[in-house]
Amino acid sequence: MKKLVLIRHAERPEIQSTSVGNEVMLTDKGKQETLEYATKINQPVLSIRTSPIGRCVQTAEIIAAHSGYPLENIESTTQLGDPGFIISDGEQAWNQWQTKGIDEVNEILLSGSETLSGFVDLTHAINIFKSEVRDLLINSKEGIHFWVTHDVIVATVASRVSEQPLSLMDWPHFLGNLEISLSNSNELIFQYNQ
Repeated sequence: MKKLVLIRHAERPEIQSTSVGNEVMLTDKGKQETLEYATKINQPVLSIRTSPIGRCVQTAEIIAAHSGYPLENIESTTQLGDPGFIISDGEQAWNQWQTKGIDEVNEILLSGSETLSGFVDLTHAINIFKSEVRDLLINSKEGIHFWVTHDVIVATVASRVSEQPLSLMDWPHFLGNLEISLSNSNELIFQYNQ
């Protein structure tokens, strides 16, 4: 089976509400849970892309090391974080979270009820994302591609591809993910694992 897994990094300590938290790394529990997750991978890992933020890189490296994927082949990309493909201006986006509050901004991202400054047109961004994933999977051999990212990206994408938008109660836990595969007619199939 050809599959792409858009996955949130593993457990990290709590981040202060006044900080973006880019410097926060995985906890020991997060490292262990990533290793446990990696032991369940039962297909060849074909590629790994990751946000350049350290905790995502750590998660990607543990998955790679356990699956036999060469660490030097992990691709770091700001499309998955710092700032990520849903953000056009990191400073403006951070200002939104600071002024409106985390829950309000996250609810807007899940519902698509408005466009916020600092963020891209999410409908357009999700359509580009789906097109890129579809092309990747159509041209891929059998196996899994991992894209390691942050909760806000997993949640936003999962909500936008679901029949009903997600709520804050559906927010992804650590290692929560969206599995994407192809139907026989090359349509994308989405499975959200909180």
